[in-house]
Amino acid sequence: MKTVNEENIQLEVLNKEEKVEYAIEVEDFDIEVNYIEDETELDSKEIQYIERQIRNSYEYRSYIKYLKTELNLTTCSLLPGLDVKDIKFSLEFHHFPLNLYDITNIITKSMLKEAVGKPVSTMDIAKTVIGEHYRNVIGLVPLSKTLHEMAHNNAIVIPLNAINGKYRDFIKEYSLHIEDSTLDRINAIEEYNQKEEALAYNKEKLKKRIVNYNINYIKEADDDV
Repeated sequence: MKTVNEENIQLEVLNKEEKVEYAIEVEDFDIEVNYIEDETELDSKEIQYIERQIRNSYEYRSYIKYLKTELNLTTCSLLPGLDVKDIKFSLEFHHFPLNLYDITNIITKSMLKEAVGKPVSTMDIAKTVIGEHYRNVIGLVPLSKTLHEMAHNNAIVIPLNAINGKYRDFIKEYSLHIEDSTLDRINAIEEYNQKEEALAYNKEKLKKRIVNYNINYIKEADDDV
């Protein structure tokens, strides 16, 4: 995502109540840069393209490493007994209550408005999205790979206290660029989280375990014996 060899980027991050500097060293590599001139060009395909730029960037991967090594986010939020320090498993970070698509869309609209008719590069958008991660205003939840998939399928409830990042600050700062339907969805999530049934729902889901299984082979008529 960078075009300057061995560039030093000083990014301000929040570590509890302290502000610290986190340096990232990156090397040259080629990347296709697109430009967006106005919101009419901002379709789902373009947003997903920028998402891929973000996820594949060195800076984003470094940020995930920072969460684990510097902020000690090494346990699954819903299964705290799973810690990558003790057990080898895939710990992933789930964007919530705003997903990465939402965040990218919101930031792109904001940047287009500030550009006042000038084109904005997808690279600059990706940089800004990653920068907001480092500012700790993006909601993230550490989950095992399986629970991450369940979260995307709405098969589990994410408790608000499991969210790392001041996502409400992001909503406040970008409120003019967030659609009403998105705000309604977040409000519904927050309201549901206050109910006892939300916690009970997860308990019911997570207590299920496969203790035995049987495989029945059903022979087709034309199968060889």
